[in-house]
Amino acid sequence: MVIVAAIAGIGYWLSLGSQARLEVRWLKVRTVATGPESSLAVFDLRIHNPSRVLFQVKDVEAVLIDAGGTRQEGMVAAQTDLDRVLGYFPLAGPRHTPVLMFRERIRAGGTADRTVAASFAVPIQALEFRRRFELRIQDADGAVIVSPEARPR
Repeated sequence: MVIVAAIAGIGYWLSLGSQARLEVRWLKVRTVATGPESSLAVFDLRIHNPSRVLFQVKDVEAVLIDAGGTRQEGMVAAQTDLDRVLGYFPLAGPRHTPVLMFRERIRAGGTADRTVAASFAVPIQALEFRRRFELRIQDADGAVIVSPEARPR
């Protein structure tokens, strides 16, 4: 029995690096009021792929969890749209890193600094008094990485 458990443990440990994974570190979150009932959130992220396999982005979703706990999906912005909006609202600051895009590849053991922006149909106060944001990044092979914002209390 002990031998079977040891073999199973070794098998699990050896296969750990062959699963698509990402470690997402939230560097900065910026919010911009784009209208009375619409807002934009811009996330600056450091993304690390600790596995031994390539991670190819299939989809990126951003979710707002407001003060009441209600989840609302945002519309993720393309790089050209984000640049246009940030040019229109210069107080939000420029985009410092490329946008995390569809089909982008993050190599095994690699790290990339990326930006994700999402538009939400809520006033800016809902973003400022949120519980947190949450990103869902899907790999082309189907693995989904969920990264909640670590918001200081």
